[in-house]
Amino acid sequence: MAEHVMKGLQQYIEWVEALHTLPEQEAAMPYADGKWSPKEILMHMAEWDRCTLEERLPYMKDSTTVQEVLSEIPFDEFNAEAARQARDKTFEEIRAYAVDMRGRLLSELVQVREEQWDEPIHIGEFTITIRQYFTDFIEHDQHHKKQIDSLQVTG
Repeated sequence: MAEHVMKGLQQYIEWVEALHTLPEQEAAMPYADGKWSPKEILMHMAEWDRCTLEERLPYMKDSTTVQEVLSEIPFDEFNAEAARQARDKTFEEIRAYAVDMRGRLLSELVQVREEQWDEPIHIGEFTITIRQYFTDFIEHDQHHKKQIDSLQVTG
């Protein structure tokens, strides 16, 4: 199994759990002028976990071309909807949802056979492997982790 990838995805759960120290009021405030709040960032990340779990990974595991599925996702609208959803939930609800989505994603990835991690998958005009996809996922996690951690509230 792709242990490095799985470990990186698991570390996200540990980081989200450590965010319990962030007060609700601070979680609802943008981390910088004109930027998303930690609530919006975390919901954005959790929704991409859900989307990957429900709409991408089943095709990836079958080594199927997922071009049709991915072309249906308008990224800006998807992200805006995730941010909107965050406003209707508490930070604790979002944290629990984020941990649940990543946990479910990890449970599915454990079932990916070793040889599948490096099989080419076509996503639109791109060719990528499951390993590359989730390595990018971890980089995306790190990008947003730095934004929230810039508030210096994680333990």
